[in-house]
Amino acid sequence: MIFIEVRVQKGKSQFQYYCPRFKLHSDDHLEEYFNDLEVIDLKMAPPISTEENTENEDLIISSRRKKHKSNDYLLFNTDALKFISVDSKCMEKYTWLGERLRLTFKMMRSDSKLIRTMLHGHGFMQCSSKNPNVNVIWSGAPMKNIRMRDLMPWQRLNQFPRSTELTKKDRLYENIERSKSIFGTPFDFIPEFYVTPRENKKMTEAFDRLNQEIIENGGEFCFPGEFIVKPTNSRQGKGIFFANKMEDIPTDGPLLVSRYLSDPLLVNKHKFDLRIYVAVTSFYPLVCYIYSEGLARLASMPYDSSSSSDSNEFVHLTNYSINKNSDSFVRNESMTSEDLGHKWTLGALLRHLDNEGIDSKLMMIRIEDLIVKSLLSIQNSVATASKTLLKFHGTNFELFGFDVLVDNELKPWLLEVNLSPSLACDAPLDSLIKTRLIADLMNLACIPLIEKKIIDSVSATIKNAISNSGEEPEDIEYKLEMDPKCVKTLKRRPVGIRRSVLNRKIASGQTSLITPNEQKMDQIIRRVNVENERKGDFIRVFPRISTWSLYSAVMEDLGYDDLDQRLYEELFENIEREGSMEKKMRKNEEENEELFHEIMMNAKKYPDFTKIPQNMQEILKPWYLEAGEYTKKITVEGEKYASKLPAIRPTARLRTKSCAEYYEVRRGQLIKKKEVELAQKMASDKENNTN
Repeated sequence: MIFIEVRVQKGKSQFQYYCPRFKLHSDDHLEEYFNDLEVIDLKMAPPISTEENTENEDLIISSRRKKHKSNDYLLFNTDALKFISVDSKCMEKYTWLGERLRLTFKMMRSDSKLIRTMLHGHGFMQCSSKNPNVNVIWSGAPMKNIRMRDLMPWQRLNQFPRSTELTKKDRLYENIERSKSIFGTPFDFIPEFYVTPRENKKMTEAFDRLNQEIIENGGEFCFPGEFIVKPTNSRQGKGIFFANKMEDIPTDGPLLVSRYLSDPLLVNKHKFDLRIYVAVTSFYPLVCYIYSEGLARLASMPYDSSSSSDSNEFVHLTNYSINKNSDSFVRNESMTSEDLGHKWTLGALLRHLDNEGIDSKLMMIRIEDLIVKSLLSIQNSVATASKTLLKFHGTNFELFGFDVLVDNELKPWLLEVNLSPSLACDAPLDSLIKTRLIADLMNLACIPLIEKKIIDSVSATIKNAISNSGEEPEDIEYKLEMDPKCVKTLKRRPVGIRRSVLNRKIASGQTSLITPNEQKMDQIIRRVNVENERKGDFIRVFPRISTWSLYSAVMEDLGYDDLDQRLYEELFENIEREGSMEKKMRKNEEENEELFHEIMMNAKKYPDFTKIPQNMQEILKPWYLEAGEYTKKITVEGEKYASKLPAIRPTARLRTKSCAEYYEVRRGQLIKKKEVELAQKMASDKENNTN
């Protein structure tokens, strides 16, 4: 029997935890028992009294949390953050594996405390941003193409190439408008827009038409403006203003000028928008997930389209970074209330709408549809870049923040998509939602369990083989000469690189790590199935049952391999064949597809699920039931939640020497900057007192 014994001191007593299929050595040959390794949660194992087990020392406790089948990848858990600020034996069960494997990460143009805390909490060591051989790369800005070319199969990067096609405001609107010009009304979920300065002529004509209409109808301009103007690269509401005439818009740019949606749905007389978290693990085939919990951000002052006060931004803008500066802003500091103040959970807002008689589940299906179509609008661009730049499938993932506004007719409108959405945890709800979000995101990313010396053994060989060959990596069988123990490890388990190694002959210390092209689809299917086991509170919205029949008509042709269709058929063909709706869907496929997109775009005609035709109700019923996950309450009465992230204890803040030196220099610079600011303030105060 293979087991691990963990002794935890509590007062004078000792507790023993036993878990099968673990073996903990003091030696360095971890690869010898990699095949027996499974990541399970020791927390759920009850303590065993030593007196009760004197007769059978090998007793194994079976009462524990269900283990993951995907034992090739590290399992993240938010419970690790409970112990990271104190020296505790309990912390070791979360950090020991990462420390023994010497897992590493680096931050690129980002200093997210949540990401660093989560990774340190699982035994990762932070490296310098110049270190190429790390397991996880977290970037807060677009990554250069040359860096993506060097990604190895065991590395994970939180970006896809050309994802700025979605996150730059002008490119987002232009891509959706291009799809609308091809496929028509199914992409009608962005307001009328213009990009300066290149569309100044069209915009001038639009303002002239607007003035003419107002004169003819005897009306007046919408307050605070008919158009809202945003810098294309700004975030957190910076640089936003309103315009009623061409003279209000600066000549420099680029700026996105879009119609102001003046009839929003209100909550307690306040305008609001929704922050929806979307994870994408593949663009071709498209595989995307929506997190079941998000945020609803309310304007800090009641909505009034005829108002002329000086606080227009607190009435008409919902950005948290703007409204937190308002005297009327109420911060939600409650541990259990999800609908207090001007920032709610998504579930709290949906439950409020349900109480108002609004079908929130159908509204969320429309938001899911909007998100899927937005991703489809850039699929061709990102897939082409990925095929050119990425040598291995599964190395990239990305988290997007979709900002959605719902109008008074219950139609959702896409406002913008955020690259690397804010992960600041300055309130209990933020901490609760975002820590769970990042833990589940890291699990979706499937970070392989692979020891550093194996990485060091094969990295240089793979890079040399790729650079010396003109073929695609998938078409090459690389002969890698490695340490025999490493070869033995890779033969017994794939450690997240390529599973085809299990079926290949290994002789004389040589092995093939890269799957041939004909096995690419099998690899994709396995990865999607593993993600499904590890998705936590994410909901996979594409692909899922019926998506191919409903969306194939609005998808661009990406080549002969048809990965989207093949993945869908592998996952759902048997389910559809057994279902009663299969014949109806095949017989009226085109009619159903047109009806579906009409329902998604025409919320006024189909305000709730009962107004949808019966045949479409049967098709959408699984989606509708799954949308109930968005309305669930996430807090528990009487439970306490952290108001902010815990401080990382020094012994858990593992850093390489160069990384530690960087932070020490940066710390000195910040201290010096504060001293200069303080000296300037004191000099200014002294001068004012003298005058």
